[in-house]
Amino acid sequence: MNQTLFNIGGIDLAPCEVRMFTGILDTTDHIYAPEDEPDDLTRQTLDILVLEGLIERFRTADGAWLDAWGITEEAIRWVSEPEVSADIELAKGLNELVRGLDISLTEKA
Repeated sequence: MNQTLFNIGGIDLAPCEVRMFTGILDTTDHIYAPEDEPDDLTRQTLDILVLEGLIERFRTADGAWLDAWGITEEAIRWVSEPEVSADIELAKGLNELVRGLDISLTEKA
């Protein structure tokens, strides 16, 4: 399956990654800490965002991984760049538009 990518400030992100990143960014504390363990797709999305340096996964004092992720300080600075901010808003809008359409964009008419 081909995944449409958005190039935002030099970083290629799939729609699900944009949605996850902006969802975390829109919280007051910039943290995603689900009550239940994330499903495989969510974990994959979080892992990609970690690899891109946009979020980080938290650990306990003794080094055990927590199911909690937060926006990095570098990503906060990155998002404050006008071009990146505009690209993110455009990607969010396109995501919402496509999600509102009940059609597959890969199907041929």
